[in-house]
Amino acid sequence: MSIIETIQKRRSVRTYSGEPLSKEHANQIQQFLNQLNVPFEIKARIELISVNQSDEKPIKLGTYGWIKGACDFLALVYEEAPFAETAAAYIFEQTVLFCTGLGLGTCWLGGSFNRSDFKKQITLKPNEKIRIVSPVGYESDRIRFLEKYIVNAAKNHSSRKPFGELFFNKHFDNPLTDTSAGLFLKPLEMVRLAPSASNKQEWRTLLEGNTLHFYKKPYPIFDNIDMGIALCHFEQTCKELGVEGGFEFMQDVPTNDKLKYVISWMNGVR
Repeated sequence: MSIIETIQKRRSVRTYSGEPLSKEHANQIQQFLNQLNVPFEIKARIELISVNQSDEKPIKLGTYGWIKGACDFLALVYEEAPFAETAAAYIFEQTVLFCTGLGLGTCWLGGSFNRSDFKKQITLKPNEKIRIVSPVGYESDRIRFLEKYIVNAAKNHSSRKPFGELFFNKHFDNPLTDTSAGLFLKPLEMVRLAPSASNKQEWRTLLEGNTLHFYKKPYPIFDNIDMGIALCHFEQTCKELGVEGGFEFMQDVPTNDKLKYVISWMNGVR
């Protein structure tokens, strides 16, 4: 399955079958985690944790009722530093998409999990923190009332903002069109489909020649996380399509009173 197909397919799963990951799936995920390259020279890792790893009784990994039936979890750990949260979210979304490609369910959890439960299963180094977790496993055939309620409630917020409301050409009052986006069209469309907290979609881009500047509307707790997801969707799609380029932090970029500059992508730079 291509990265584009995977992005289009992926959705949040909150109710699981209660079946632990098969040995094959667990090994595939662990091999993927072992070879992950964290971007921007940030120290981060993802741990795969099973509630059945104890021979005596299942360990407790609390999610306050948001998740049911999950036997395995991914936990995002990173060392605090500038841009660390964004880089860590990048590799977590990479992993989520990999698991989606295996036919497994996932669900980003930023606040609705018991950190103390997870900390008992992970050895944290100084200056490290657990930021995000996700169940990973097989979706249940039965959907709980709570999940139906969440899904129905989310329908009012699930629509994505129009392309021209998120992406701009040369200046911020000139929406980017399908034609003017050129080779960035499909990568930006995958950014538009990126999940974000409460579906805020608070990232923006500005195209200047062969350079694409990324901005965000700052908001509490999850703005850096959401930007990491968006950057992952953009770069991984570029790689799949053979669009050469790379991220760079630039100094002299256009400014906007409502937006904070994050990073730029320069086409043709490797």
